Amino acid sequence: WIRAGPGYQVHLDTVVGLPIATMFSRRMSSDGELTPQGLRPLFYDEETKVAFRDARRATLHFEADAVRLTSGQRAAAPAAVQDSVSQFVQLAYLFAIRPGLLEPGTSIEVPLALPRHVSTWTYRVEGIDTVYTDFGAIDAVHLRPQPGAARPGDLMAELWVAPRLRYLPVRLRIRQ
Repeated sequence: WIRAGPGYQVHLDTVVGLPIATMFSRRMSSDGELTPQGLRPLFYDEETKVAFRDARRATLHFEADAVRLTSGQRAAAPAAVQDSVSQFVQLAYLFAIRPGLLEPGTSIEVPLALPRHVSTWTYRVEGIDTVYTDFGAIDAVHLRPQPGAARPGDLMAELWVAPRLRYLPVRLRIRQ
């Protein structure tokens, strides 16, 4: 997470395998601006590497009322649309201004632009878990993605956000 004036960048790297034998890696980056409603992505880029294959790149461009997908097609952009990585910081912002959203059983909808489509993802608040980190135990609220918006090939992120760390994720579990 990098903030510079009204702009931001968010980067997330995912690696599966050993450092000398990586089976899968993905670097996701979001660039945009901060608004009173939170993050407004302008550009999203991801690079995926799978062992024994060529790297694949996917890019999204966010316009005033649409998202230009990797295919070049334009898809309508719902209000407050996020990308795969900006959603985590946007959720932290929402929880900071509306902590009541984190009551167990609550469903949180996130309009999400992915490389091949735009849809609304729903996260269900499961409750508080203790997450053990290198810095000690941290109480975190568990959010689980609900089936429905995901399509084959989409990565689904389950997350644990820590109220005492400004609601930022302290654990992500990403599945395909």
